[in-house]
Amino acid sequence: MFKKIVLPLLAAALLVWAIGCSDNPSDPQTDADLPNINSDFGGYTAVDEAPGFGDPDLVAAEGEEEEVDDAMAATPLIQDWVVDPNVLAFHFRAVWGQLCYDSTVTTATDWTGSLTISRGGLLTRRLICWELNQDFLLPRTARELVDWQSTTTVHHDGLAFDLLIPWVTGYDSTMVVDTIDDTTFDTAYVVDTVLPEPFTLTFETGPYTRTFAMEELAALDTVVYVDDADSNAVVFQGYQKFRNVCPRGILSGRWGYDEEGNGIFRGIWHSRFGFADGYVQGFFGVNDDDEQVFYGKWVDRDGRFEGLLAGTYGLHPSVNASEMAKKRAGGWLDGRIYDANESEIGALKGRFKSHVNFPSGWFQARWKLHCAEVPVVDDNLGTLEDAI
Repeated sequence: MFKKIVLPLLAAALLVWAIGCSDNPSDPQTDADLPNINSDFGGYTAVDEAPGFGDPDLVAAEGEEEEVDDAMAATPLIQDWVVDPNVLAFHFRAVWGQLCYDSTVTTATDWTGSLTISRGGLLTRRLICWELNQDFLLPRTARELVDWQSTTTVHHDGLAFDLLIPWVTGYDSTMVVDTIDDTTFDTAYVVDTVLPEPFTLTFETGPYTRTFAMEELAALDTVVYVDDADSNAVVFQGYQKFRNVCPRGILSGRWGYDEEGNGIFRGIWHSRFGFADGYVQGFFGVNDDDEQVFYGKWVDRDGRFEGLLAGTYGLHPSVNASEMAKKRAGGWLDGRIYDANESEIGALKGRFKSHVNFPSGWFQARWKLHCAEVPVVDDNLGTLEDAI
């Protein structure tokens, strides 16, 4: 049983799973089966589990995303680009609205907007928490542009895309370094090359607009709050889709406290193609060495063991931050992935937030598995930019 922790910014509360699309509470763990925060991997082992760890809310959350049949994918040029090894590929995910379900929100926010790439093409891959007869993808008119109609109140909407950018002849290639890992672990890798001719990606809506450069999309993990009430927000995630090496993807889910103040998290494990590929559950807290640590377990969609998770987490404000700053603070998480033999096989890095006014929270992270066939290099880029 790990000790209860009390942080100034967080109220002890029940964890609400539903990624903003439901208000049904879920607390599948009990005190009797809670892992031990002072043991290796928190007590998690490499045994198989029931699908979704036997949590029906977690399994249901997978259905909140829907695959898109983008007509642009059938065009000859896009079909050629998809299989061409000389075409750069990125995955980009945007979620907007209430990151945590909030039944008190009564004012609708219009997020009608577009995504535009300056060179190449876009393919819409996933709808995230899309409401029937309220949110719409508009007909495609150009391979560089996707338009949508979206309105949010108590929850959020989102979209996931693949970006395809053809190389341009006449330029020398330059190395790009994976930056999920912190430099202190010496596990960053040179995994591919890109050409230096830049392209930009512009996300444009009424509440918020932003243009990303090519370098940002290779390792993107950003949360932006768009109003003074610390309410509506936009989450951006992205990574380069390297071909046949270094599997990588995204984690997303709930991070918060149960009714006894124990920190727990539940999430969906997304593959590098953006598909729901499995589940993760875990817990966090302060161990006997006064370290803020988290442990978790990753299984596939059928409950088969995939990996163990272990890492640290912390809060962004300094000890001198005001009480309001602490209440609005998010945090970071930084961890490693291990196989059944407890050997490190990958890394993850992300951020979380729990809301002081209601019993829910969220987390997001990028993950990657190591590639033994590529060289280790010094990574001078440091940790991911703090954008919360």
